[in-house]
Amino acid sequence: MATLSAVVLTVGAVSTALAEHRSPPGRQVLLVLVPGLSYEEALGDPVLRALAAAGGVGLMTSSGGAGTPARTAVSVGAGASADDAPGGPVPWTPQGDGLVVEVDPYVQAAGDAVPGSMGSALSDGNRTVAYLDDGAGSVALLAAMDRAGRIPLAVAAGSEADIRVAADVVETADMLVTSDPALVPLALERTDANDVLVLVAGIGVSGAMRGRGDTVAPIVLARGSPEDLLTGQGLPAGLTSDTTRRDGLVADIDVAPTVLGFLQVATPEDMAGSPLRRAGNPPTDLHERYLEHQRIVGPTGQVLVWFAIASLVAGLLAVFGFRRPHPVLARGTGLAILASIALMVAMVPASLVRPAAWAVASGLALVAAVVVWVAVRLGRRDPRVAVSVVAVAGLVAVALDRLLGWPSLLTPLLGGGALDGERFFGLGNAYAGFVLAGTVLWAARLSTGAGVALIAGGSAFAGLPFLGTDLGGGITLAIAAALWFGLRWWRGFGWRTWALAAAAGLGALVFFTFADRLLPGGGTHLSSVTDGASGPLGQAGVFVERLAENVRTTSQTPAAWLAILGLPLWLAAALRKARRLEPTLGPDERWRDAVVVLALAGIAGYLVNDTQGMAGVTFAFLSTAMLYPTLAALSATRSGVPRA
Repeated sequence: MATLSAVVLTVGAVSTALAEHRSPPGRQVLLVLVPGLSYEEALGDPVLRALAAAGGVGLMTSSGGAGTPARTAVSVGAGASADDAPGGPVPWTPQGDGLVVEVDPYVQAAGDAVPGSMGSALSDGNRTVAYLDDGAGSVALLAAMDRAGRIPLAVAAGSEADIRVAADVVETADMLVTSDPALVPLALERTDANDVLVLVAGIGVSGAMRGRGDTVAPIVLARGSPEDLLTGQGLPAGLTSDTTRRDGLVADIDVAPTVLGFLQVATPEDMAGSPLRRAGNPPTDLHERYLEHQRIVGPTGQVLVWFAIASLVAGLLAVFGFRRPHPVLARGTGLAILASIALMVAMVPASLVRPAAWAVASGLALVAAVVVWVAVRLGRRDPRVAVSVVAVAGLVAVALDRLLGWPSLLTPLLGGGALDGERFFGLGNAYAGFVLAGTVLWAARLSTGAGVALIAGGSAFAGLPFLGTDLGGGITLAIAAALWFGLRWWRGFGWRTWALAAAAGLGALVFFTFADRLLPGGGTHLSSVTDGASGPLGQAGVFVERLAENVRTTSQTPAAWLAILGLPLWLAAALRKARRLEPTLGPDERWRDAVVVLALAGIAGYLVNDTQGMAGVTFAFLSTAMLYPTLAALSATRSGVPRA
C-alpha cells in the first residue's frame, strides 16, 4: 500500500486546486475522529473541555455495543449502522489532489449501510471535503470518502511545520476530516469561515476502556465564530438527538445528518440518524452509573439465569422424573420456579437502583419476595392465579417504567439498553415479553371479549409511537389477540383462526407503520424498519434479513437456543394434554388455551423481532405456567398424588 505521504501537496499546487474547487466558505466543519478516546480523556483535554463548555458533550453509542474504529467510522460516514468493517490499515491509492479508498471490502461488510453517503451528499451539493493526516492513514478516511471511495483533497503532514503549511490550504474546505484533535486550534486560527462546527468523537474502544466494560465513546460539539470556540468555560451542556430522545446520549449515525444540515445539504433517505442538539446536563453521572452497571450486570445475570435453569430442571424432574414426589420437594420446587420469574420482574425496578452490588441484590430480593408472597396468598385456592399475579406484576412494572420515561433502559439488568446502542427508548424486546405474558395469562381469568380487548390493548401499548414504539412486539401481541379469539370463540385452530392471525399480523404492520408517520411522537426508528421495502417481496426481504440477524445473535449465546426450542416443546405438551400435567391443563380450559397462545406468540415473537429477548422471557413464564400449578397440586397431598 502506498504511504499517505505520497499525496503530500505543495502549497502552490493545493492552493490552486482549492481555488478551482470553490471559494472560501462562510461555514466550515471540522470533524475529528479519534480511535480509543474515552469520556474521561475528552473532558481532561484542555482543548476539548473548552469546546464542550462552548457547546456540549455527549456519550456516543454504536449499534449493538462497542464498534471497532473502522466500523464506527463507516457508520459515521454512512449515517446508518454498519454491520461490520475490515480491520487493519485502510487500503487506498493517490488520485489527483486526493485519494481513492478501496471501498469494496467495506461495502460488503456494511450490510444495509451505504459507506460514503455523507461524502457523496457533500459532493452532490458542491461542498468540498479535505482530509488531513499525520502520515499514518487513519480509519477517519472512511468517514471522509464518498460512495466510490474518493476524497477530493488529501494532505499528509509529518512535522509541525508541515501541519501549518497544510493547514494554510486545507482549512478552507467545507469539511476537514482528521484524527488529530491537536489540529483544531490551528484550524480555528487560520480558517476564513465565520461560522464553524467542530465535532470531536471517539471511535472504537481502547484496551483500557474494554477492560472496564466501557463501550460508549465521547462526542464534543461546538458551533460559533472561530475566535470564540476555545474560550468556553464552566459546565458543558449535554447533547441529544431524535434518534435517542435522551439527554446526554447520541448515536454515531447522528454525525452525518448534523454535518449535512449545518452545511445546508439535503440528507439522503438511506441515512437513519438525526441532527445533534444541546439538551440538559453533561452525562458525567450517567457515565459513572453505566460503568458501575457494567461491573455487576454480567455476574447478576449469570446468577439469575443459573437459578432459573436449576429451578426449571428441578421442576421437570419433580413432575416427570418421580412417580410420587415428596410434597415438600414439590412445594419447594414450585416456589423456586415462581421466584425465578418474580426475580425477572424485579429486574425492571432494580435497574433504577444506583448499581452497587449490595443495593441491586437487596432490591431484587425485596421486590421478588413481595411479588411471590402476594402471588401465593392470592393463589391459595387456585395456583394459576399465582402465576397470573406475577405476570401482571411484570406488565405493571413495564407500564410504570413507560410512565417515567423508560429510565430503567439506561442501565437495564435484563440487557439491551440505551447505552449499548440497541434501544434508546421505547419497549425493549425483553420487556415486550412481560407485556405478552401479563396480558395473555390474565386474559385466562376474563371473558373472551375482555381477554381479546386486553391483549389488543397490549399490542397498542407495544406498537404505538408515543408508547412502546416496538413494531415486532405490537405485531406479536396482535397475533396473540387473534389466536385467543379463535381458540375461545371458534374452539380450535381451523382455517378461520389462522386466517385471522395472519390478517392481524399484517394489519398491525401497516397500522403501526402509518401511526409512526402520522401520530404524535412518531418519526422514530419504527417505520424505518420497512422504509425502502416496496411491495410484498420487499417486505419479505426485510423479514428474512431480520430473522437472519436474530439467528446470528442467538447463536452467539448457544444457551439461548434452549429457550427458543423449548417453546414448541411446551406447545406440543399443551396440545397433547400431557397426563403428568393434568392438574395444570385439566381443570380450566381457559388456562390451557392461554399457554397454547403464549407458546405460539412466543414463537411468533422470535420470528418478527431481531433479538431473542421476547421469546426468552415468554419461555420463562410459559414454563412456570405449565409446571407451578401441577407442583402446587402435588404439594397438597401427603402421598404426592393430587387430591381428587
